Amino acid sequence: MKPSTRRRFLRNSAAAAGLSATGRTEEDQIETNGWSTMKKSAARVLLAALLLVPLAPLHAAEKPPQKPNILFIIADDASPHFGQSHGCSWVKTPNIDRLARNGVVFDNAYTPTAKCAPSRAAILTGRNPWQLEEAGNHVPYFPVKFKAFSEVLNEAGITVAKQGKVWGPGSAVTADGKERSFGFRQTADGKKNPGIGFAEMLKKRTAGAPFFYWFGSPNPHRGYKPDSGIQAGKKIGDIARVPGFWPDNETVRKDMLDYAVEMEAFDAEVGELLQVLDASGEASNTLVIVTSDNGMPFPRSKGHTYDISTRLPLIACWPAGIAKPGRRATEFVSFIDFAPTFLELLNVDGAKAGMSPITGRSFASLLRAEPDPSRSSVILGRERNDVLARPGTPAGLGYPSRAIREGDWFYIHNFAPDRWPCGNPELGLRDTDASPTKTLIDQLGQDDRFWQMSFGKRPPEELFNLAKDPDCINNLANVAEHAAKRTALRATLFDELKRQDDPRVLGKGDVFDNYRSPSEEKHSAKKQKAK
Repeated sequence: MKPSTRRRFLRNSAAAAGLSATGRTEEDQIETNGWSTMKKSAARVLLAALLLVPLAPLHAAEKPPQKPNILFIIADDASPHFGQSHGCSWVKTPNIDRLARNGVVFDNAYTPTAKCAPSRAAILTGRNPWQLEEAGNHVPYFPVKFKAFSEVLNEAGITVAKQGKVWGPGSAVTADGKERSFGFRQTADGKKNPGIGFAEMLKKRTAGAPFFYWFGSPNPHRGYKPDSGIQAGKKIGDIARVPGFWPDNETVRKDMLDYAVEMEAFDAEVGELLQVLDASGEASNTLVIVTSDNGMPFPRSKGHTYDISTRLPLIACWPAGIAKPGRRATEFVSFIDFAPTFLELLNVDGAKAGMSPITGRSFASLLRAEPDPSRSSVILGRERNDVLARPGTPAGLGYPSRAIREGDWFYIHNFAPDRWPCGNPELGLRDTDASPTKTLIDQLGQDDRFWQMSFGKRPPEELFNLAKDPDCINNLANVAEHAAKRTALRATLFDELKRQDDPRVLGKGDVFDNYRSPSEEKHSAKKQKAK
């Protein structure tokens, strides 16, 4: 765990029970300030009792305010392991769980690509990565031509501020070569308490004007302190199930528990932000979004195109604007839907302000509990993730794929099955973050089934029935009885990609492999200097 958040997970108890607009009371302040005011054993008993207290329902106004404030909280590399709200018993997230009880949990929220830079680019622009030129890759140069919703909000007079990462890694500059802020004003460094920067923004903003605040957490990104989960009192038996594509042993379970500690640190950050929001008196008319940028940093997850890679947690809480709080939405939502949603709620026209055509659709109607049967599928994909993972171009070849999730079916089309999906083995499988789990599986060797599932080459087509196979292990693409389903999904996918002018399906996909990267050019400069 990062030093600044090493013990933050101990403050998760700040989200007990009793409600303000976001579910807090003055009693919560005792726990948010740490455990020093009471003995730990007594605090645990009190917390357990408080969690059993029924929460009073919050009802949305008949006509939600036209311009809410928006607090956008994004984790770095988190799969749907948000405690009770997502049925995960080995991760405790009381603050996030409280938001879920008083808001909406989106069970089918997907990033269009499972790597942070292109995923966040999709959030900012409302366009899929394959529609963003260089920004469809990881560690790219972000094209000046693609305007972000945050820049448009800032130009419209809305207070736009942030703490932590908005976009990256990569290079983003303005037309005159200056560092691009994407319209965000940086707030005070609040590494010990993220509420500090948020409070500063609230104090300095124009009174009565709406705000958009982005908090980019560093958690649960690696590296982790080894055995931090065990040291926190967790047990390897706490984990209900290890995904079927990893060995179920002590090494993997300990790695997952270390990840759990980082998830709990993220929840504590959420709690600190909510404490400031509640104290401000703005909570009732503030839409709080909690999500992540891509799946957990483990083999076959982060950077890939499977369900564990792309389906992410998404919770929205807005006391004055969400109808029927405490519910779950099963409609499909893509991260390209964030930008049009925020623009609609804040009554700003992105097109008139110079944004490129937005592909996503606002999900504001889902906040109002209006069913949307048209949201029956979502499109996903990837291009080049980590640079220099596969020789062939100056920055290295990518691993191009596109996918569609429709109902329980998940179809993947791999355009270059001759390439290694995690990068060449002799180069260290660079497309997978270093971890005890990665090391363990790699040491098993290429003949091992776990190695093949994590790092091995993949067929041109993959088809999975998530209702029966949530881990995407049993490929049905070549099973005769599912041939019609495979053909139909492929046709739907390719028709939509052509409509979106995806270079990959139009026979121009090499452009992604040939885009340069600041990381690669820096590496080349070092080599030249060494000569």
